[in-house]
Amino acid sequence: MYASWLRCRSLMQPDVWQAPHRAQGATFESICRRKNDLLTLGQAALEDACEYMEPRRCLLMIFDESGCMLWRCGDAPTWELLQQLGFAPGAYWAEGQIGTNAPALAAAEGHPVRVSGEEHVRRALHGWSFCATPVYDNSGRQRGSIALGCLLADCAAGDLSLTLAIAREIGNSLNADGLLAESNRHLNQLYGLLDGVDDGVMAWDHRGYLQYINQRAAGLLKLDEQQSQGKPLAQLLTLPALLKRAIADRQPLQHVEVTFESQRQFIAALLTLKPIFDGDRCSFIALLHPLERLRQYVSSQLGRVSHSFEQMPSASLEMRRLIRYGQQAAKGQHPILLRGEEGVGKELLSQAIHNAGERAAGPYIALNCQLLPQAQGLRELLGSDASEEEAGQLSKFELANGGTLYLEQIEYLPAEMQSALLQVLKTGVVIRLNSSRVIPVDVRVIAGSAADLPLLVQQKPLPPPAVLQPAGVRDPDPAAAPAAERYSAAGQTPSAHAGAAFSVSLPGG
Repeated sequence: MYASWLRCRSLMQPDVWQAPHRAQGATFESICRRKNDLLTLGQAALEDACEYMEPRRCLLMIFDESGCMLWRCGDAPTWELLQQLGFAPGAYWAEGQIGTNAPALAAAEGHPVRVSGEEHVRRALHGWSFCATPVYDNSGRQRGSIALGCLLADCAAGDLSLTLAIAREIGNSLNADGLLAESNRHLNQLYGLLDGVDDGVMAWDHRGYLQYINQRAAGLLKLDEQQSQGKPLAQLLTLPALLKRAIADRQPLQHVEVTFESQRQFIAALLTLKPIFDGDRCSFIALLHPLERLRQYVSSQLGRVSHSFEQMPSASLEMRRLIRYGQQAAKGQHPILLRGEEGVGKELLSQAIHNAGERAAGPYIALNCQLLPQAQGLRELLGSDASEEEAGQLSKFELANGGTLYLEQIEYLPAEMQSALLQVLKTGVVIRLNSSRVIPVDVRVIAGSAADLPLLVQQKPLPPPAVLQPAGVRDPDPAAAPAAERYSAAGQTPSAHAGAAFSVSLPGG
C-alpha cells in the first residue's frame, strides 16, 4: 500500500478530483455478459449478506479483474454520496486516475486489502473506507473482486473479514460450477461415445435400478431409452439365470451368451458384466455385444478355406469326371454325401464344392463325428443356452449359418444326433439344449464317410437318416431325372435317385 501511495503521490495532485472513466452501453453489457457466472453467484451472495447488514450504512460491490464496477447493493444514502464522486456501474477504479484504492490494490497484489481515510492519496476519498478481496476460480485464475465501502465513521473491524468470507464463498461456488460443467461435458462426451459404439451398454446401481442405457441396448432389448431409466431392471426384463447368479455373487462375466425375455420375446445377446465396487455397495455395467457380428467373426476365423477345383489334379479321366460332378453339385442346395477311402481328399473336395457354390462367401465349419465327446456331443452339435452353472454355446449350425457344415466320418454320428441332424435339415431351424427358442439357420451339409454305409444300415437296428443313405446306381433318363441327384465317380456314369442328396464316390488312392 505504501508503494502505491508513493507512486500516486508523485503522479497526481491530492486536492484535484476527476471522475473515473466508465464503460457504458454495449461495452459495459459485453463485460457483464463475459462475467455472467461471477455476477450470478456474486449477486446472490451479496444480497444474502446485505439482508443481515440492514442497520449498517455500507455498500457491497462486485468488480472484474480490471477494476470495473459491475454491480452494487446496500445503503441508498451511502450510494448517493459515492455517485456524487462519479462512481457508478461501469466505473474503473484505476490507481492511475483515482489514486491508491482497495479494489485496484487487491487485484494487483492478489490478497485482501483495506484502504481507509488518509491512506487514500486523493482528499476526496479521505472520508471513506474500502475493503476488497480478489475472487479466484479452481484453476487459480483471478476472476474479479468483492469490495465493501462505507464512510469512515461507519467502518467496522470485521469489514475486511467479511469481504474475504464472501469472496471465498463465491470462489467455491465458481469452482463447484466449473467442476459440474466439466463433469457434464465429460458425461456428454461419454454418452456420445457410448451411443456411437456397436455394443449395447447398460448400467444399474446396487439396488438394481437402471441408471443408463444407450440406444443400441434399448433397441436390442425392446425398451424405451428415456422411460426405462430409474426403474428396477427386474421389472423391465426377465434376466437370465446366469446373470442373476453373477449379480448375486458380484462376479464378472466375459462374453457369455445369454437370453433375455422382453415384451414376451426371447432376445439372445452376448454379455459382458463388470461389477463396480464402492465400499459395501456394488453397481454393474453390462455390455451387450452384437451376436451376429460375433458369429460372423468366429465363422470367418474358423471357416476360411481356400481349396478349389482349379487346384485339384485333373490328369486322369476319373478325376476330370469327379471335378465335373463336384462342380454340378456345387450349384445345388441339397446335402451331399462324399464316399471314399481314408486319405483320398474328401474334405478338400468339400472345400472346393463350398468355394464353387453360392455360399463361398459364407463360413465353412468342419466337424469330425468320431472325435465328438460322448457326453457332450449333442451340446457340440446343437449348442446350449446359458444356465446358472455354465455359459451358453453356439450350435455348429449357427456358426455355419449362410455357409457349409462338413461332417467328417458321418458313420460315427450317434443315432440321437442323426435324428437331430435330420430334423434341422427338414425344418431349417435349431432348438438348443436347455432352450425353447427356435433359431432359423441356412446351412448346406456335406458329409464324408469311408464306411460301407448300406452294410451299416442293414446291421444297425436304428437306421441313420435316409437323407444320408447311399442309393443304388441306375442309368436314368436325363429328362426325367429329379432335381436332386446322386453321382458316383468310381468309373461309373451319373445316376439318379429319389433322395434329396448328392452322393459322390471318390476313386481310391
